[in-house]
Amino acid sequence: MLIAAFVALQFLIPLTYLTREDAADERFTWRSLDPPAAPSCETSASLERFDGQSEAISVEKLIHQDWVDYVGQGRRAVVDAFLRKQCEAEGVMQVELVNRCDGERGTRAYNLRCGGERAHETVRTATR
Repeated sequence: MLIAAFVALQFLIPLTYLTREDAADERFTWRSLDPPAAPSCETSASLERFDGQSEAISVEKLIHQDWVDYVGQGRRAVVDAFLRKQCEAEGVMQVELVNRCDGERGTRAYNLRCGGERAHETVRTATR
């Protein structure tokens, strides 16, 4: 009986990725062994200060390339952490991150008003 329960858990635990909030996170699936067929995405970020000035942020200079790729994929945990980290700077009122992708992913914009808990996501998909 104990062996049957162990074998059942080996099949059921990996299925939890289906119920995860971040559907793009495929670290624990068989698809993670395949190279990702990710669309070409361009990521840009900017912040707005309390004095009204806007400033572009170079994402590539702030975080490691792997994390830049995660941000480009729209991984919510990474996007939220990036935006919250930018809000820690003095005088920052709002941070915006925009992913513009080829194909059906379209454009995804994430905005965080500093002091908020979670970024707001706006999705504009590509027109066919």
